[in-house]
Amino acid sequence: MSPRRASPPPDPAESARIGLAGLDAGPIERAFRVETPDESLGALPLPFEYVDIEVEIRKADGASVRARGTLGARATVECRRCLDPTRVRVRARWDALYRPPARVTPGEEGVWALDAESGELDLAGPIREELWVQAPAWVECSPECPGLCPACGARVAEQPCRCPPPEPDARWAALEGLGGGSADASEGASEGAPEGEIP
Repeated sequence: MSPRRASPPPDPAESARIGLAGLDAGPIERAFRVETPDESLGALPLPFEYVDIEVEIRKADGASVRARGTLGARATVECRRCLDPTRVRVRARWDALYRPPARVTPGEEGVWALDAESGELDLAGPIREELWVQAPAWVECSPECPGLCPACGARVAEQPCRCPPPEPDARWAALEGLGGGSADASEGASEGAPEGEIP
């Protein structure tokens, strides 16, 4: 996306805001990085180190404004199995429609309130929402990761666990051998009956 018209750089304290000066003359295109996502975007599903944002802003119907673009983010979190630091990347397209507050229906998907008096478009809401949708719920260093031994904590991928086998649960002792007797009796009855006759 090559910039045709750029607004002033975002304020470092509010780096998800884009000025709308000049929008009447044509679309505004920007590409920038949010260096402190947790501060600029609000609560996020992962501790993202940064979020790269590309956005094109156009006037829509009436007083509405449409913003669409792409985002890319990176975080480092522990693998849920072996606890090794694991890098996670998220890339996605996003699309948001901004309308005057009186025209925003609560719960309407992809629609955000436009603060026309501020002269800025706050991208934090749609970017944060897209990151929550795209971020993995569980992070694993690989699908084949065997994880840690639950008893001694050894990394099973690096060394075999030498823990003794778990002690049998005494509560199940009364059930041992119940299946074998009935199976043998059934087998014997079947063998004793002549073929084609019902015993």
